[in-house]
Amino acid sequence: MLHMIELRPDIIALIRYLRDQGLEFGKGDDLGYGVHAWLSAAFGDMAPTTWRLFIDRRRPPRVLGYSHHSAAVLRQRLREFADPGLFAVTDEPDSMISSRPMPAFASERRLGFELLALPVGRKASTGTEKDLFLIRADASEGQNVEREAVYCDWARERLERENACVVTGMEMSGFRLTRMTRRQDIRVKGGKRGSSQIVRPQVLLRGDLIVCDPDAFATLLARGVGRHRAFGYGMLLLRPA
Repeated sequence: MLHMIELRPDIIALIRYLRDQGLEFGKGDDLGYGVHAWLSAAFGDMAPTTWRLFIDRRRPPRVLGYSHHSAAVLRQRLREFADPGLFAVTDEPDSMISSRPMPAFASERRLGFELLALPVGRKASTGTEKDLFLIRADASEGQNVEREAVYCDWARERLERENACVVTGMEMSGFRLTRMTRRQDIRVKGGKRGSSQIVRPQVLLRGDLIVCDPDAFATLLARGVGRHRAFGYGMLLLRPA
């Protein structure tokens, strides 16, 4: 059974834990890698399969995610095995970790959705990762290419795979370039792995869909959309159509 998980991390305790692991985050940096590192250390293979971090001034920071494990199971894992630094990030598990079972959406059910994603691809010539809009623009031979159309087509193709659903409408509600931290493979002084900064396109898409295959749609929710899903992107949030 798939569950929606809500975690309310103490951001100061999270930053302290990450610094102890050799990770530094500056103002404006994407915390995706940091949350991923904490989730992996705290819950191992029980960590949410796809998730999204929300930080704004209206409410405390929170992480929403999909997991095949309930809040009760995650709380037990944290209490039994987390070291003090890990535990401090959610030091009151009963109030800071909650969940609910996800319903099974029937075929032909109409739903609204929101998707925060990184639409990137690989350059054919080099294999390096790049903004998908720039890849399409490079290959357009001077023809006009619209960023919103590129991103919406990219998301539509992934949402409709395996007959999970049909997208009936979609628009780009937000776009920015985001600076992200990633671990390097090489070791630095002290034997720790270094970190580097990369810049990627972050897009917020909103639209409506119709469920086709309920099982395939449940798999889509658990898996997420696009690359960098382990770092806070690709979670499909649902709302009434």
